[in-house]
Amino acid sequence: MRLLPVIAIIAVISSNLAHAKDKLSTKFALSGKALYLESTAQQARTFGITPSIKLNYRLHENLFFYSKASAILETGSHKGTLLDDFKPDQQVILNYAFFKTHPWESSTLQAGAIPMKEFASDLHIDASRFLGTSANQSFKFLNENILNFFALAAIPSNQELTNRLGNVSEGTPRYWQAGLQLTLPGDLLGIKVKSYAWEYSNVTGNVDYQSGFMGNQTIGVGSTNTKLAYAFKGYASSLDLNGEIAQIRWNLGADYLYNDGAPDKRNLAQRARLALGHREHNLEFSWYEIQSDATIGYYNSSILGHTNREGLALDYRYQYAKDIKMGMTIVHAQTIRSTLLQADQDAVSLWWEFTNL
Repeated sequence: MRLLPVIAIIAVISSNLAHAKDKLSTKFALSGKALYLESTAQQARTFGITPSIKLNYRLHENLFFYSKASAILETGSHKGTLLDDFKPDQQVILNYAFFKTHPWESSTLQAGAIPMKEFASDLHIDASRFLGTSANQSFKFLNENILNFFALAAIPSNQELTNRLGNVSEGTPRYWQAGLQLTLPGDLLGIKVKSYAWEYSNVTGNVDYQSGFMGNQTIGVGSTNTKLAYAFKGYASSLDLNGEIAQIRWNLGADYLYNDGAPDKRNLAQRARLALGHREHNLEFSWYEIQSDATIGYYNSSILGHTNREGLALDYRYQYAKDIKMGMTIVHAQTIRSTLLQADQDAVSLWWEFTNL
């Protein structure tokens, strides 16, 4: 019930801004999800709906503001001794809110709570937004081929920046990445290659402690004294080959992540993907491996099992109508290194989404 006033305020603001239709665009979305997760470490059976609103506003001829806020309304059961990743939740969240401008031709600058899905795969980062700034410069050559150079500097989301006997942790958590992306479009064969360097620094306190239950190697005991055992800095890349044959869309892809701060057999994440699509149907199979310290478990995908995992995933999406889509995700994740903190897990997620276009 506490969420109803918030939703009402959002609706009032949206209606009051209706006179600025030439500058403002709004979209309302309503999504639902049912989750079944089975593991000896945690169990979850949940159902929830999430109303969301997107506000895009043109502040100036070349300055835009993009935002999305959601209200998570979930119910169900959850049992877990160490983690509450899949515990039913009721809260209002800010998915993203950032300013965007194009200071010169083929360039883009962003600042604010930036959505991270456009910068990294869920093997690496699955958090919805980081507070930071980004820059992108693209060059077209030989007709439609595009080469992008990009950079990002951000403060990772953290539930508890102060978590050391009441004192502020040393330094501000930071994350940066810089790299390039090459896109070669084509009907029979399209190619997209992305590669970047990345680094976390000053990630302490609550993130370190919880990541210890998510597969990372840690040092110390208790939430105030635990630290990640290794540094997290390295390289990442992805490759996608795509095309269409006899009305069948196909994509063959691979993701690669390397942490230069961790030893061998702990520092690598990789995934192979095969996607097929026909009309409104899309199906993707993938195999993945995320070694224990390839990335920080707190920030990457929970349904994949965070780190110290090897597994198989199936993702099905169906575009029922222009404004309605639904799908299913199935994941079987096994632990790579035997540990008392993790166990093999199976997850099934059914979802749907309606968007007022």
